[in-house]
Amino acid sequence: MAFPASVKLVEVGPRDGLQSIEKTISTEEKIQFINMLSSAGLPEIEVTSFVSPKWVPQLADAKDVSQQIERNEHITYTALVPNLKGLEGAVESGYQSVAVFTAASETFSQKNTNCSIDESIQRFEEMRPVWEMNNLRVRGYVSTCWVCPYEDFVSVEKVADVVQKLVDLGIQEISLGDTIGKAVPDSVEDVLESLLSDFSPSLFALHFHDTYGNALDNIRKGLEYGIAVYDSSAGAIGGCPYAPGASGNVGTEEVADLCAEENIVTGVDRVLLEKAGEFIQSITSEKEAAAS
Repeated sequence: MAFPASVKLVEVGPRDGLQSIEKTISTEEKIQFINMLSSAGLPEIEVTSFVSPKWVPQLADAKDVSQQIERNEHITYTALVPNLKGLEGAVESGYQSVAVFTAASETFSQKNTNCSIDESIQRFEEMRPVWEMNNLRVRGYVSTCWVCPYEDFVSVEKVADVVQKLVDLGIQEISLGDTIGKAVPDSVEDVLESLLSDFSPSLFALHFHDTYGNALDNIRKGLEYGIAVYDSSAGAIGGCPYAPGASGNVGTEEVADLCAEENIVTGVDRVLLEKAGEFIQSITSEKEAAAS
């Protein structure tokens, strides 16, 4: 199959990249990082999460960051929202795009969100009137679409069931997550082959971790199947705090380079992207060194 002519890179560094770092990164540093990503022309930036500071202290300044970043009208700025209260916070902070999250593995759902998969879907149903009333674009994350740190391999039937529930809620883009980085091209092919018999490639984004060095090969497999949206983190920072061994978001720089090699348009300024990655790497390295 032919690769897509263009790809959208969804930059998740400011949220997914920073959330698991223990030492507090200042609001000013976060704002500078996001502004640098905007300057690099990333088409979508996941800015923060309106989640309880008790659970993710690093993102306690969600409102301040959201209010102070320099927004570019050509860029989609997205906030992760775990529940109705979080959604209302995102609306108050001017977001037109939000993301919700669930999982394909029951145990991971309990560990990550303290609720079952069905309960997470019920939360979304409670949120739906608010996002419809405000005409928001809604993105859905599905974690553990290949392997769960607690249940091992996850069946594609479970993934498809969750995808269908999100589609029924009117969610416009669904990001399939390889939460602990154990997917390989053959398993990516198996999942996509099955899902694309019922759903359009345009529905999906792919979110690979590079924990075991498979991310770029998995992305290449996704491209073969016409998937044109990929989540990545500048400087390859971060992972999931609720998934043991889930370090290693794939670097936005690496994904941009892969696309360039294949003559796929991303619209991203590679030089400015690298500066943003180096900036946040230097900050996170200092924080981690101070913590050790």
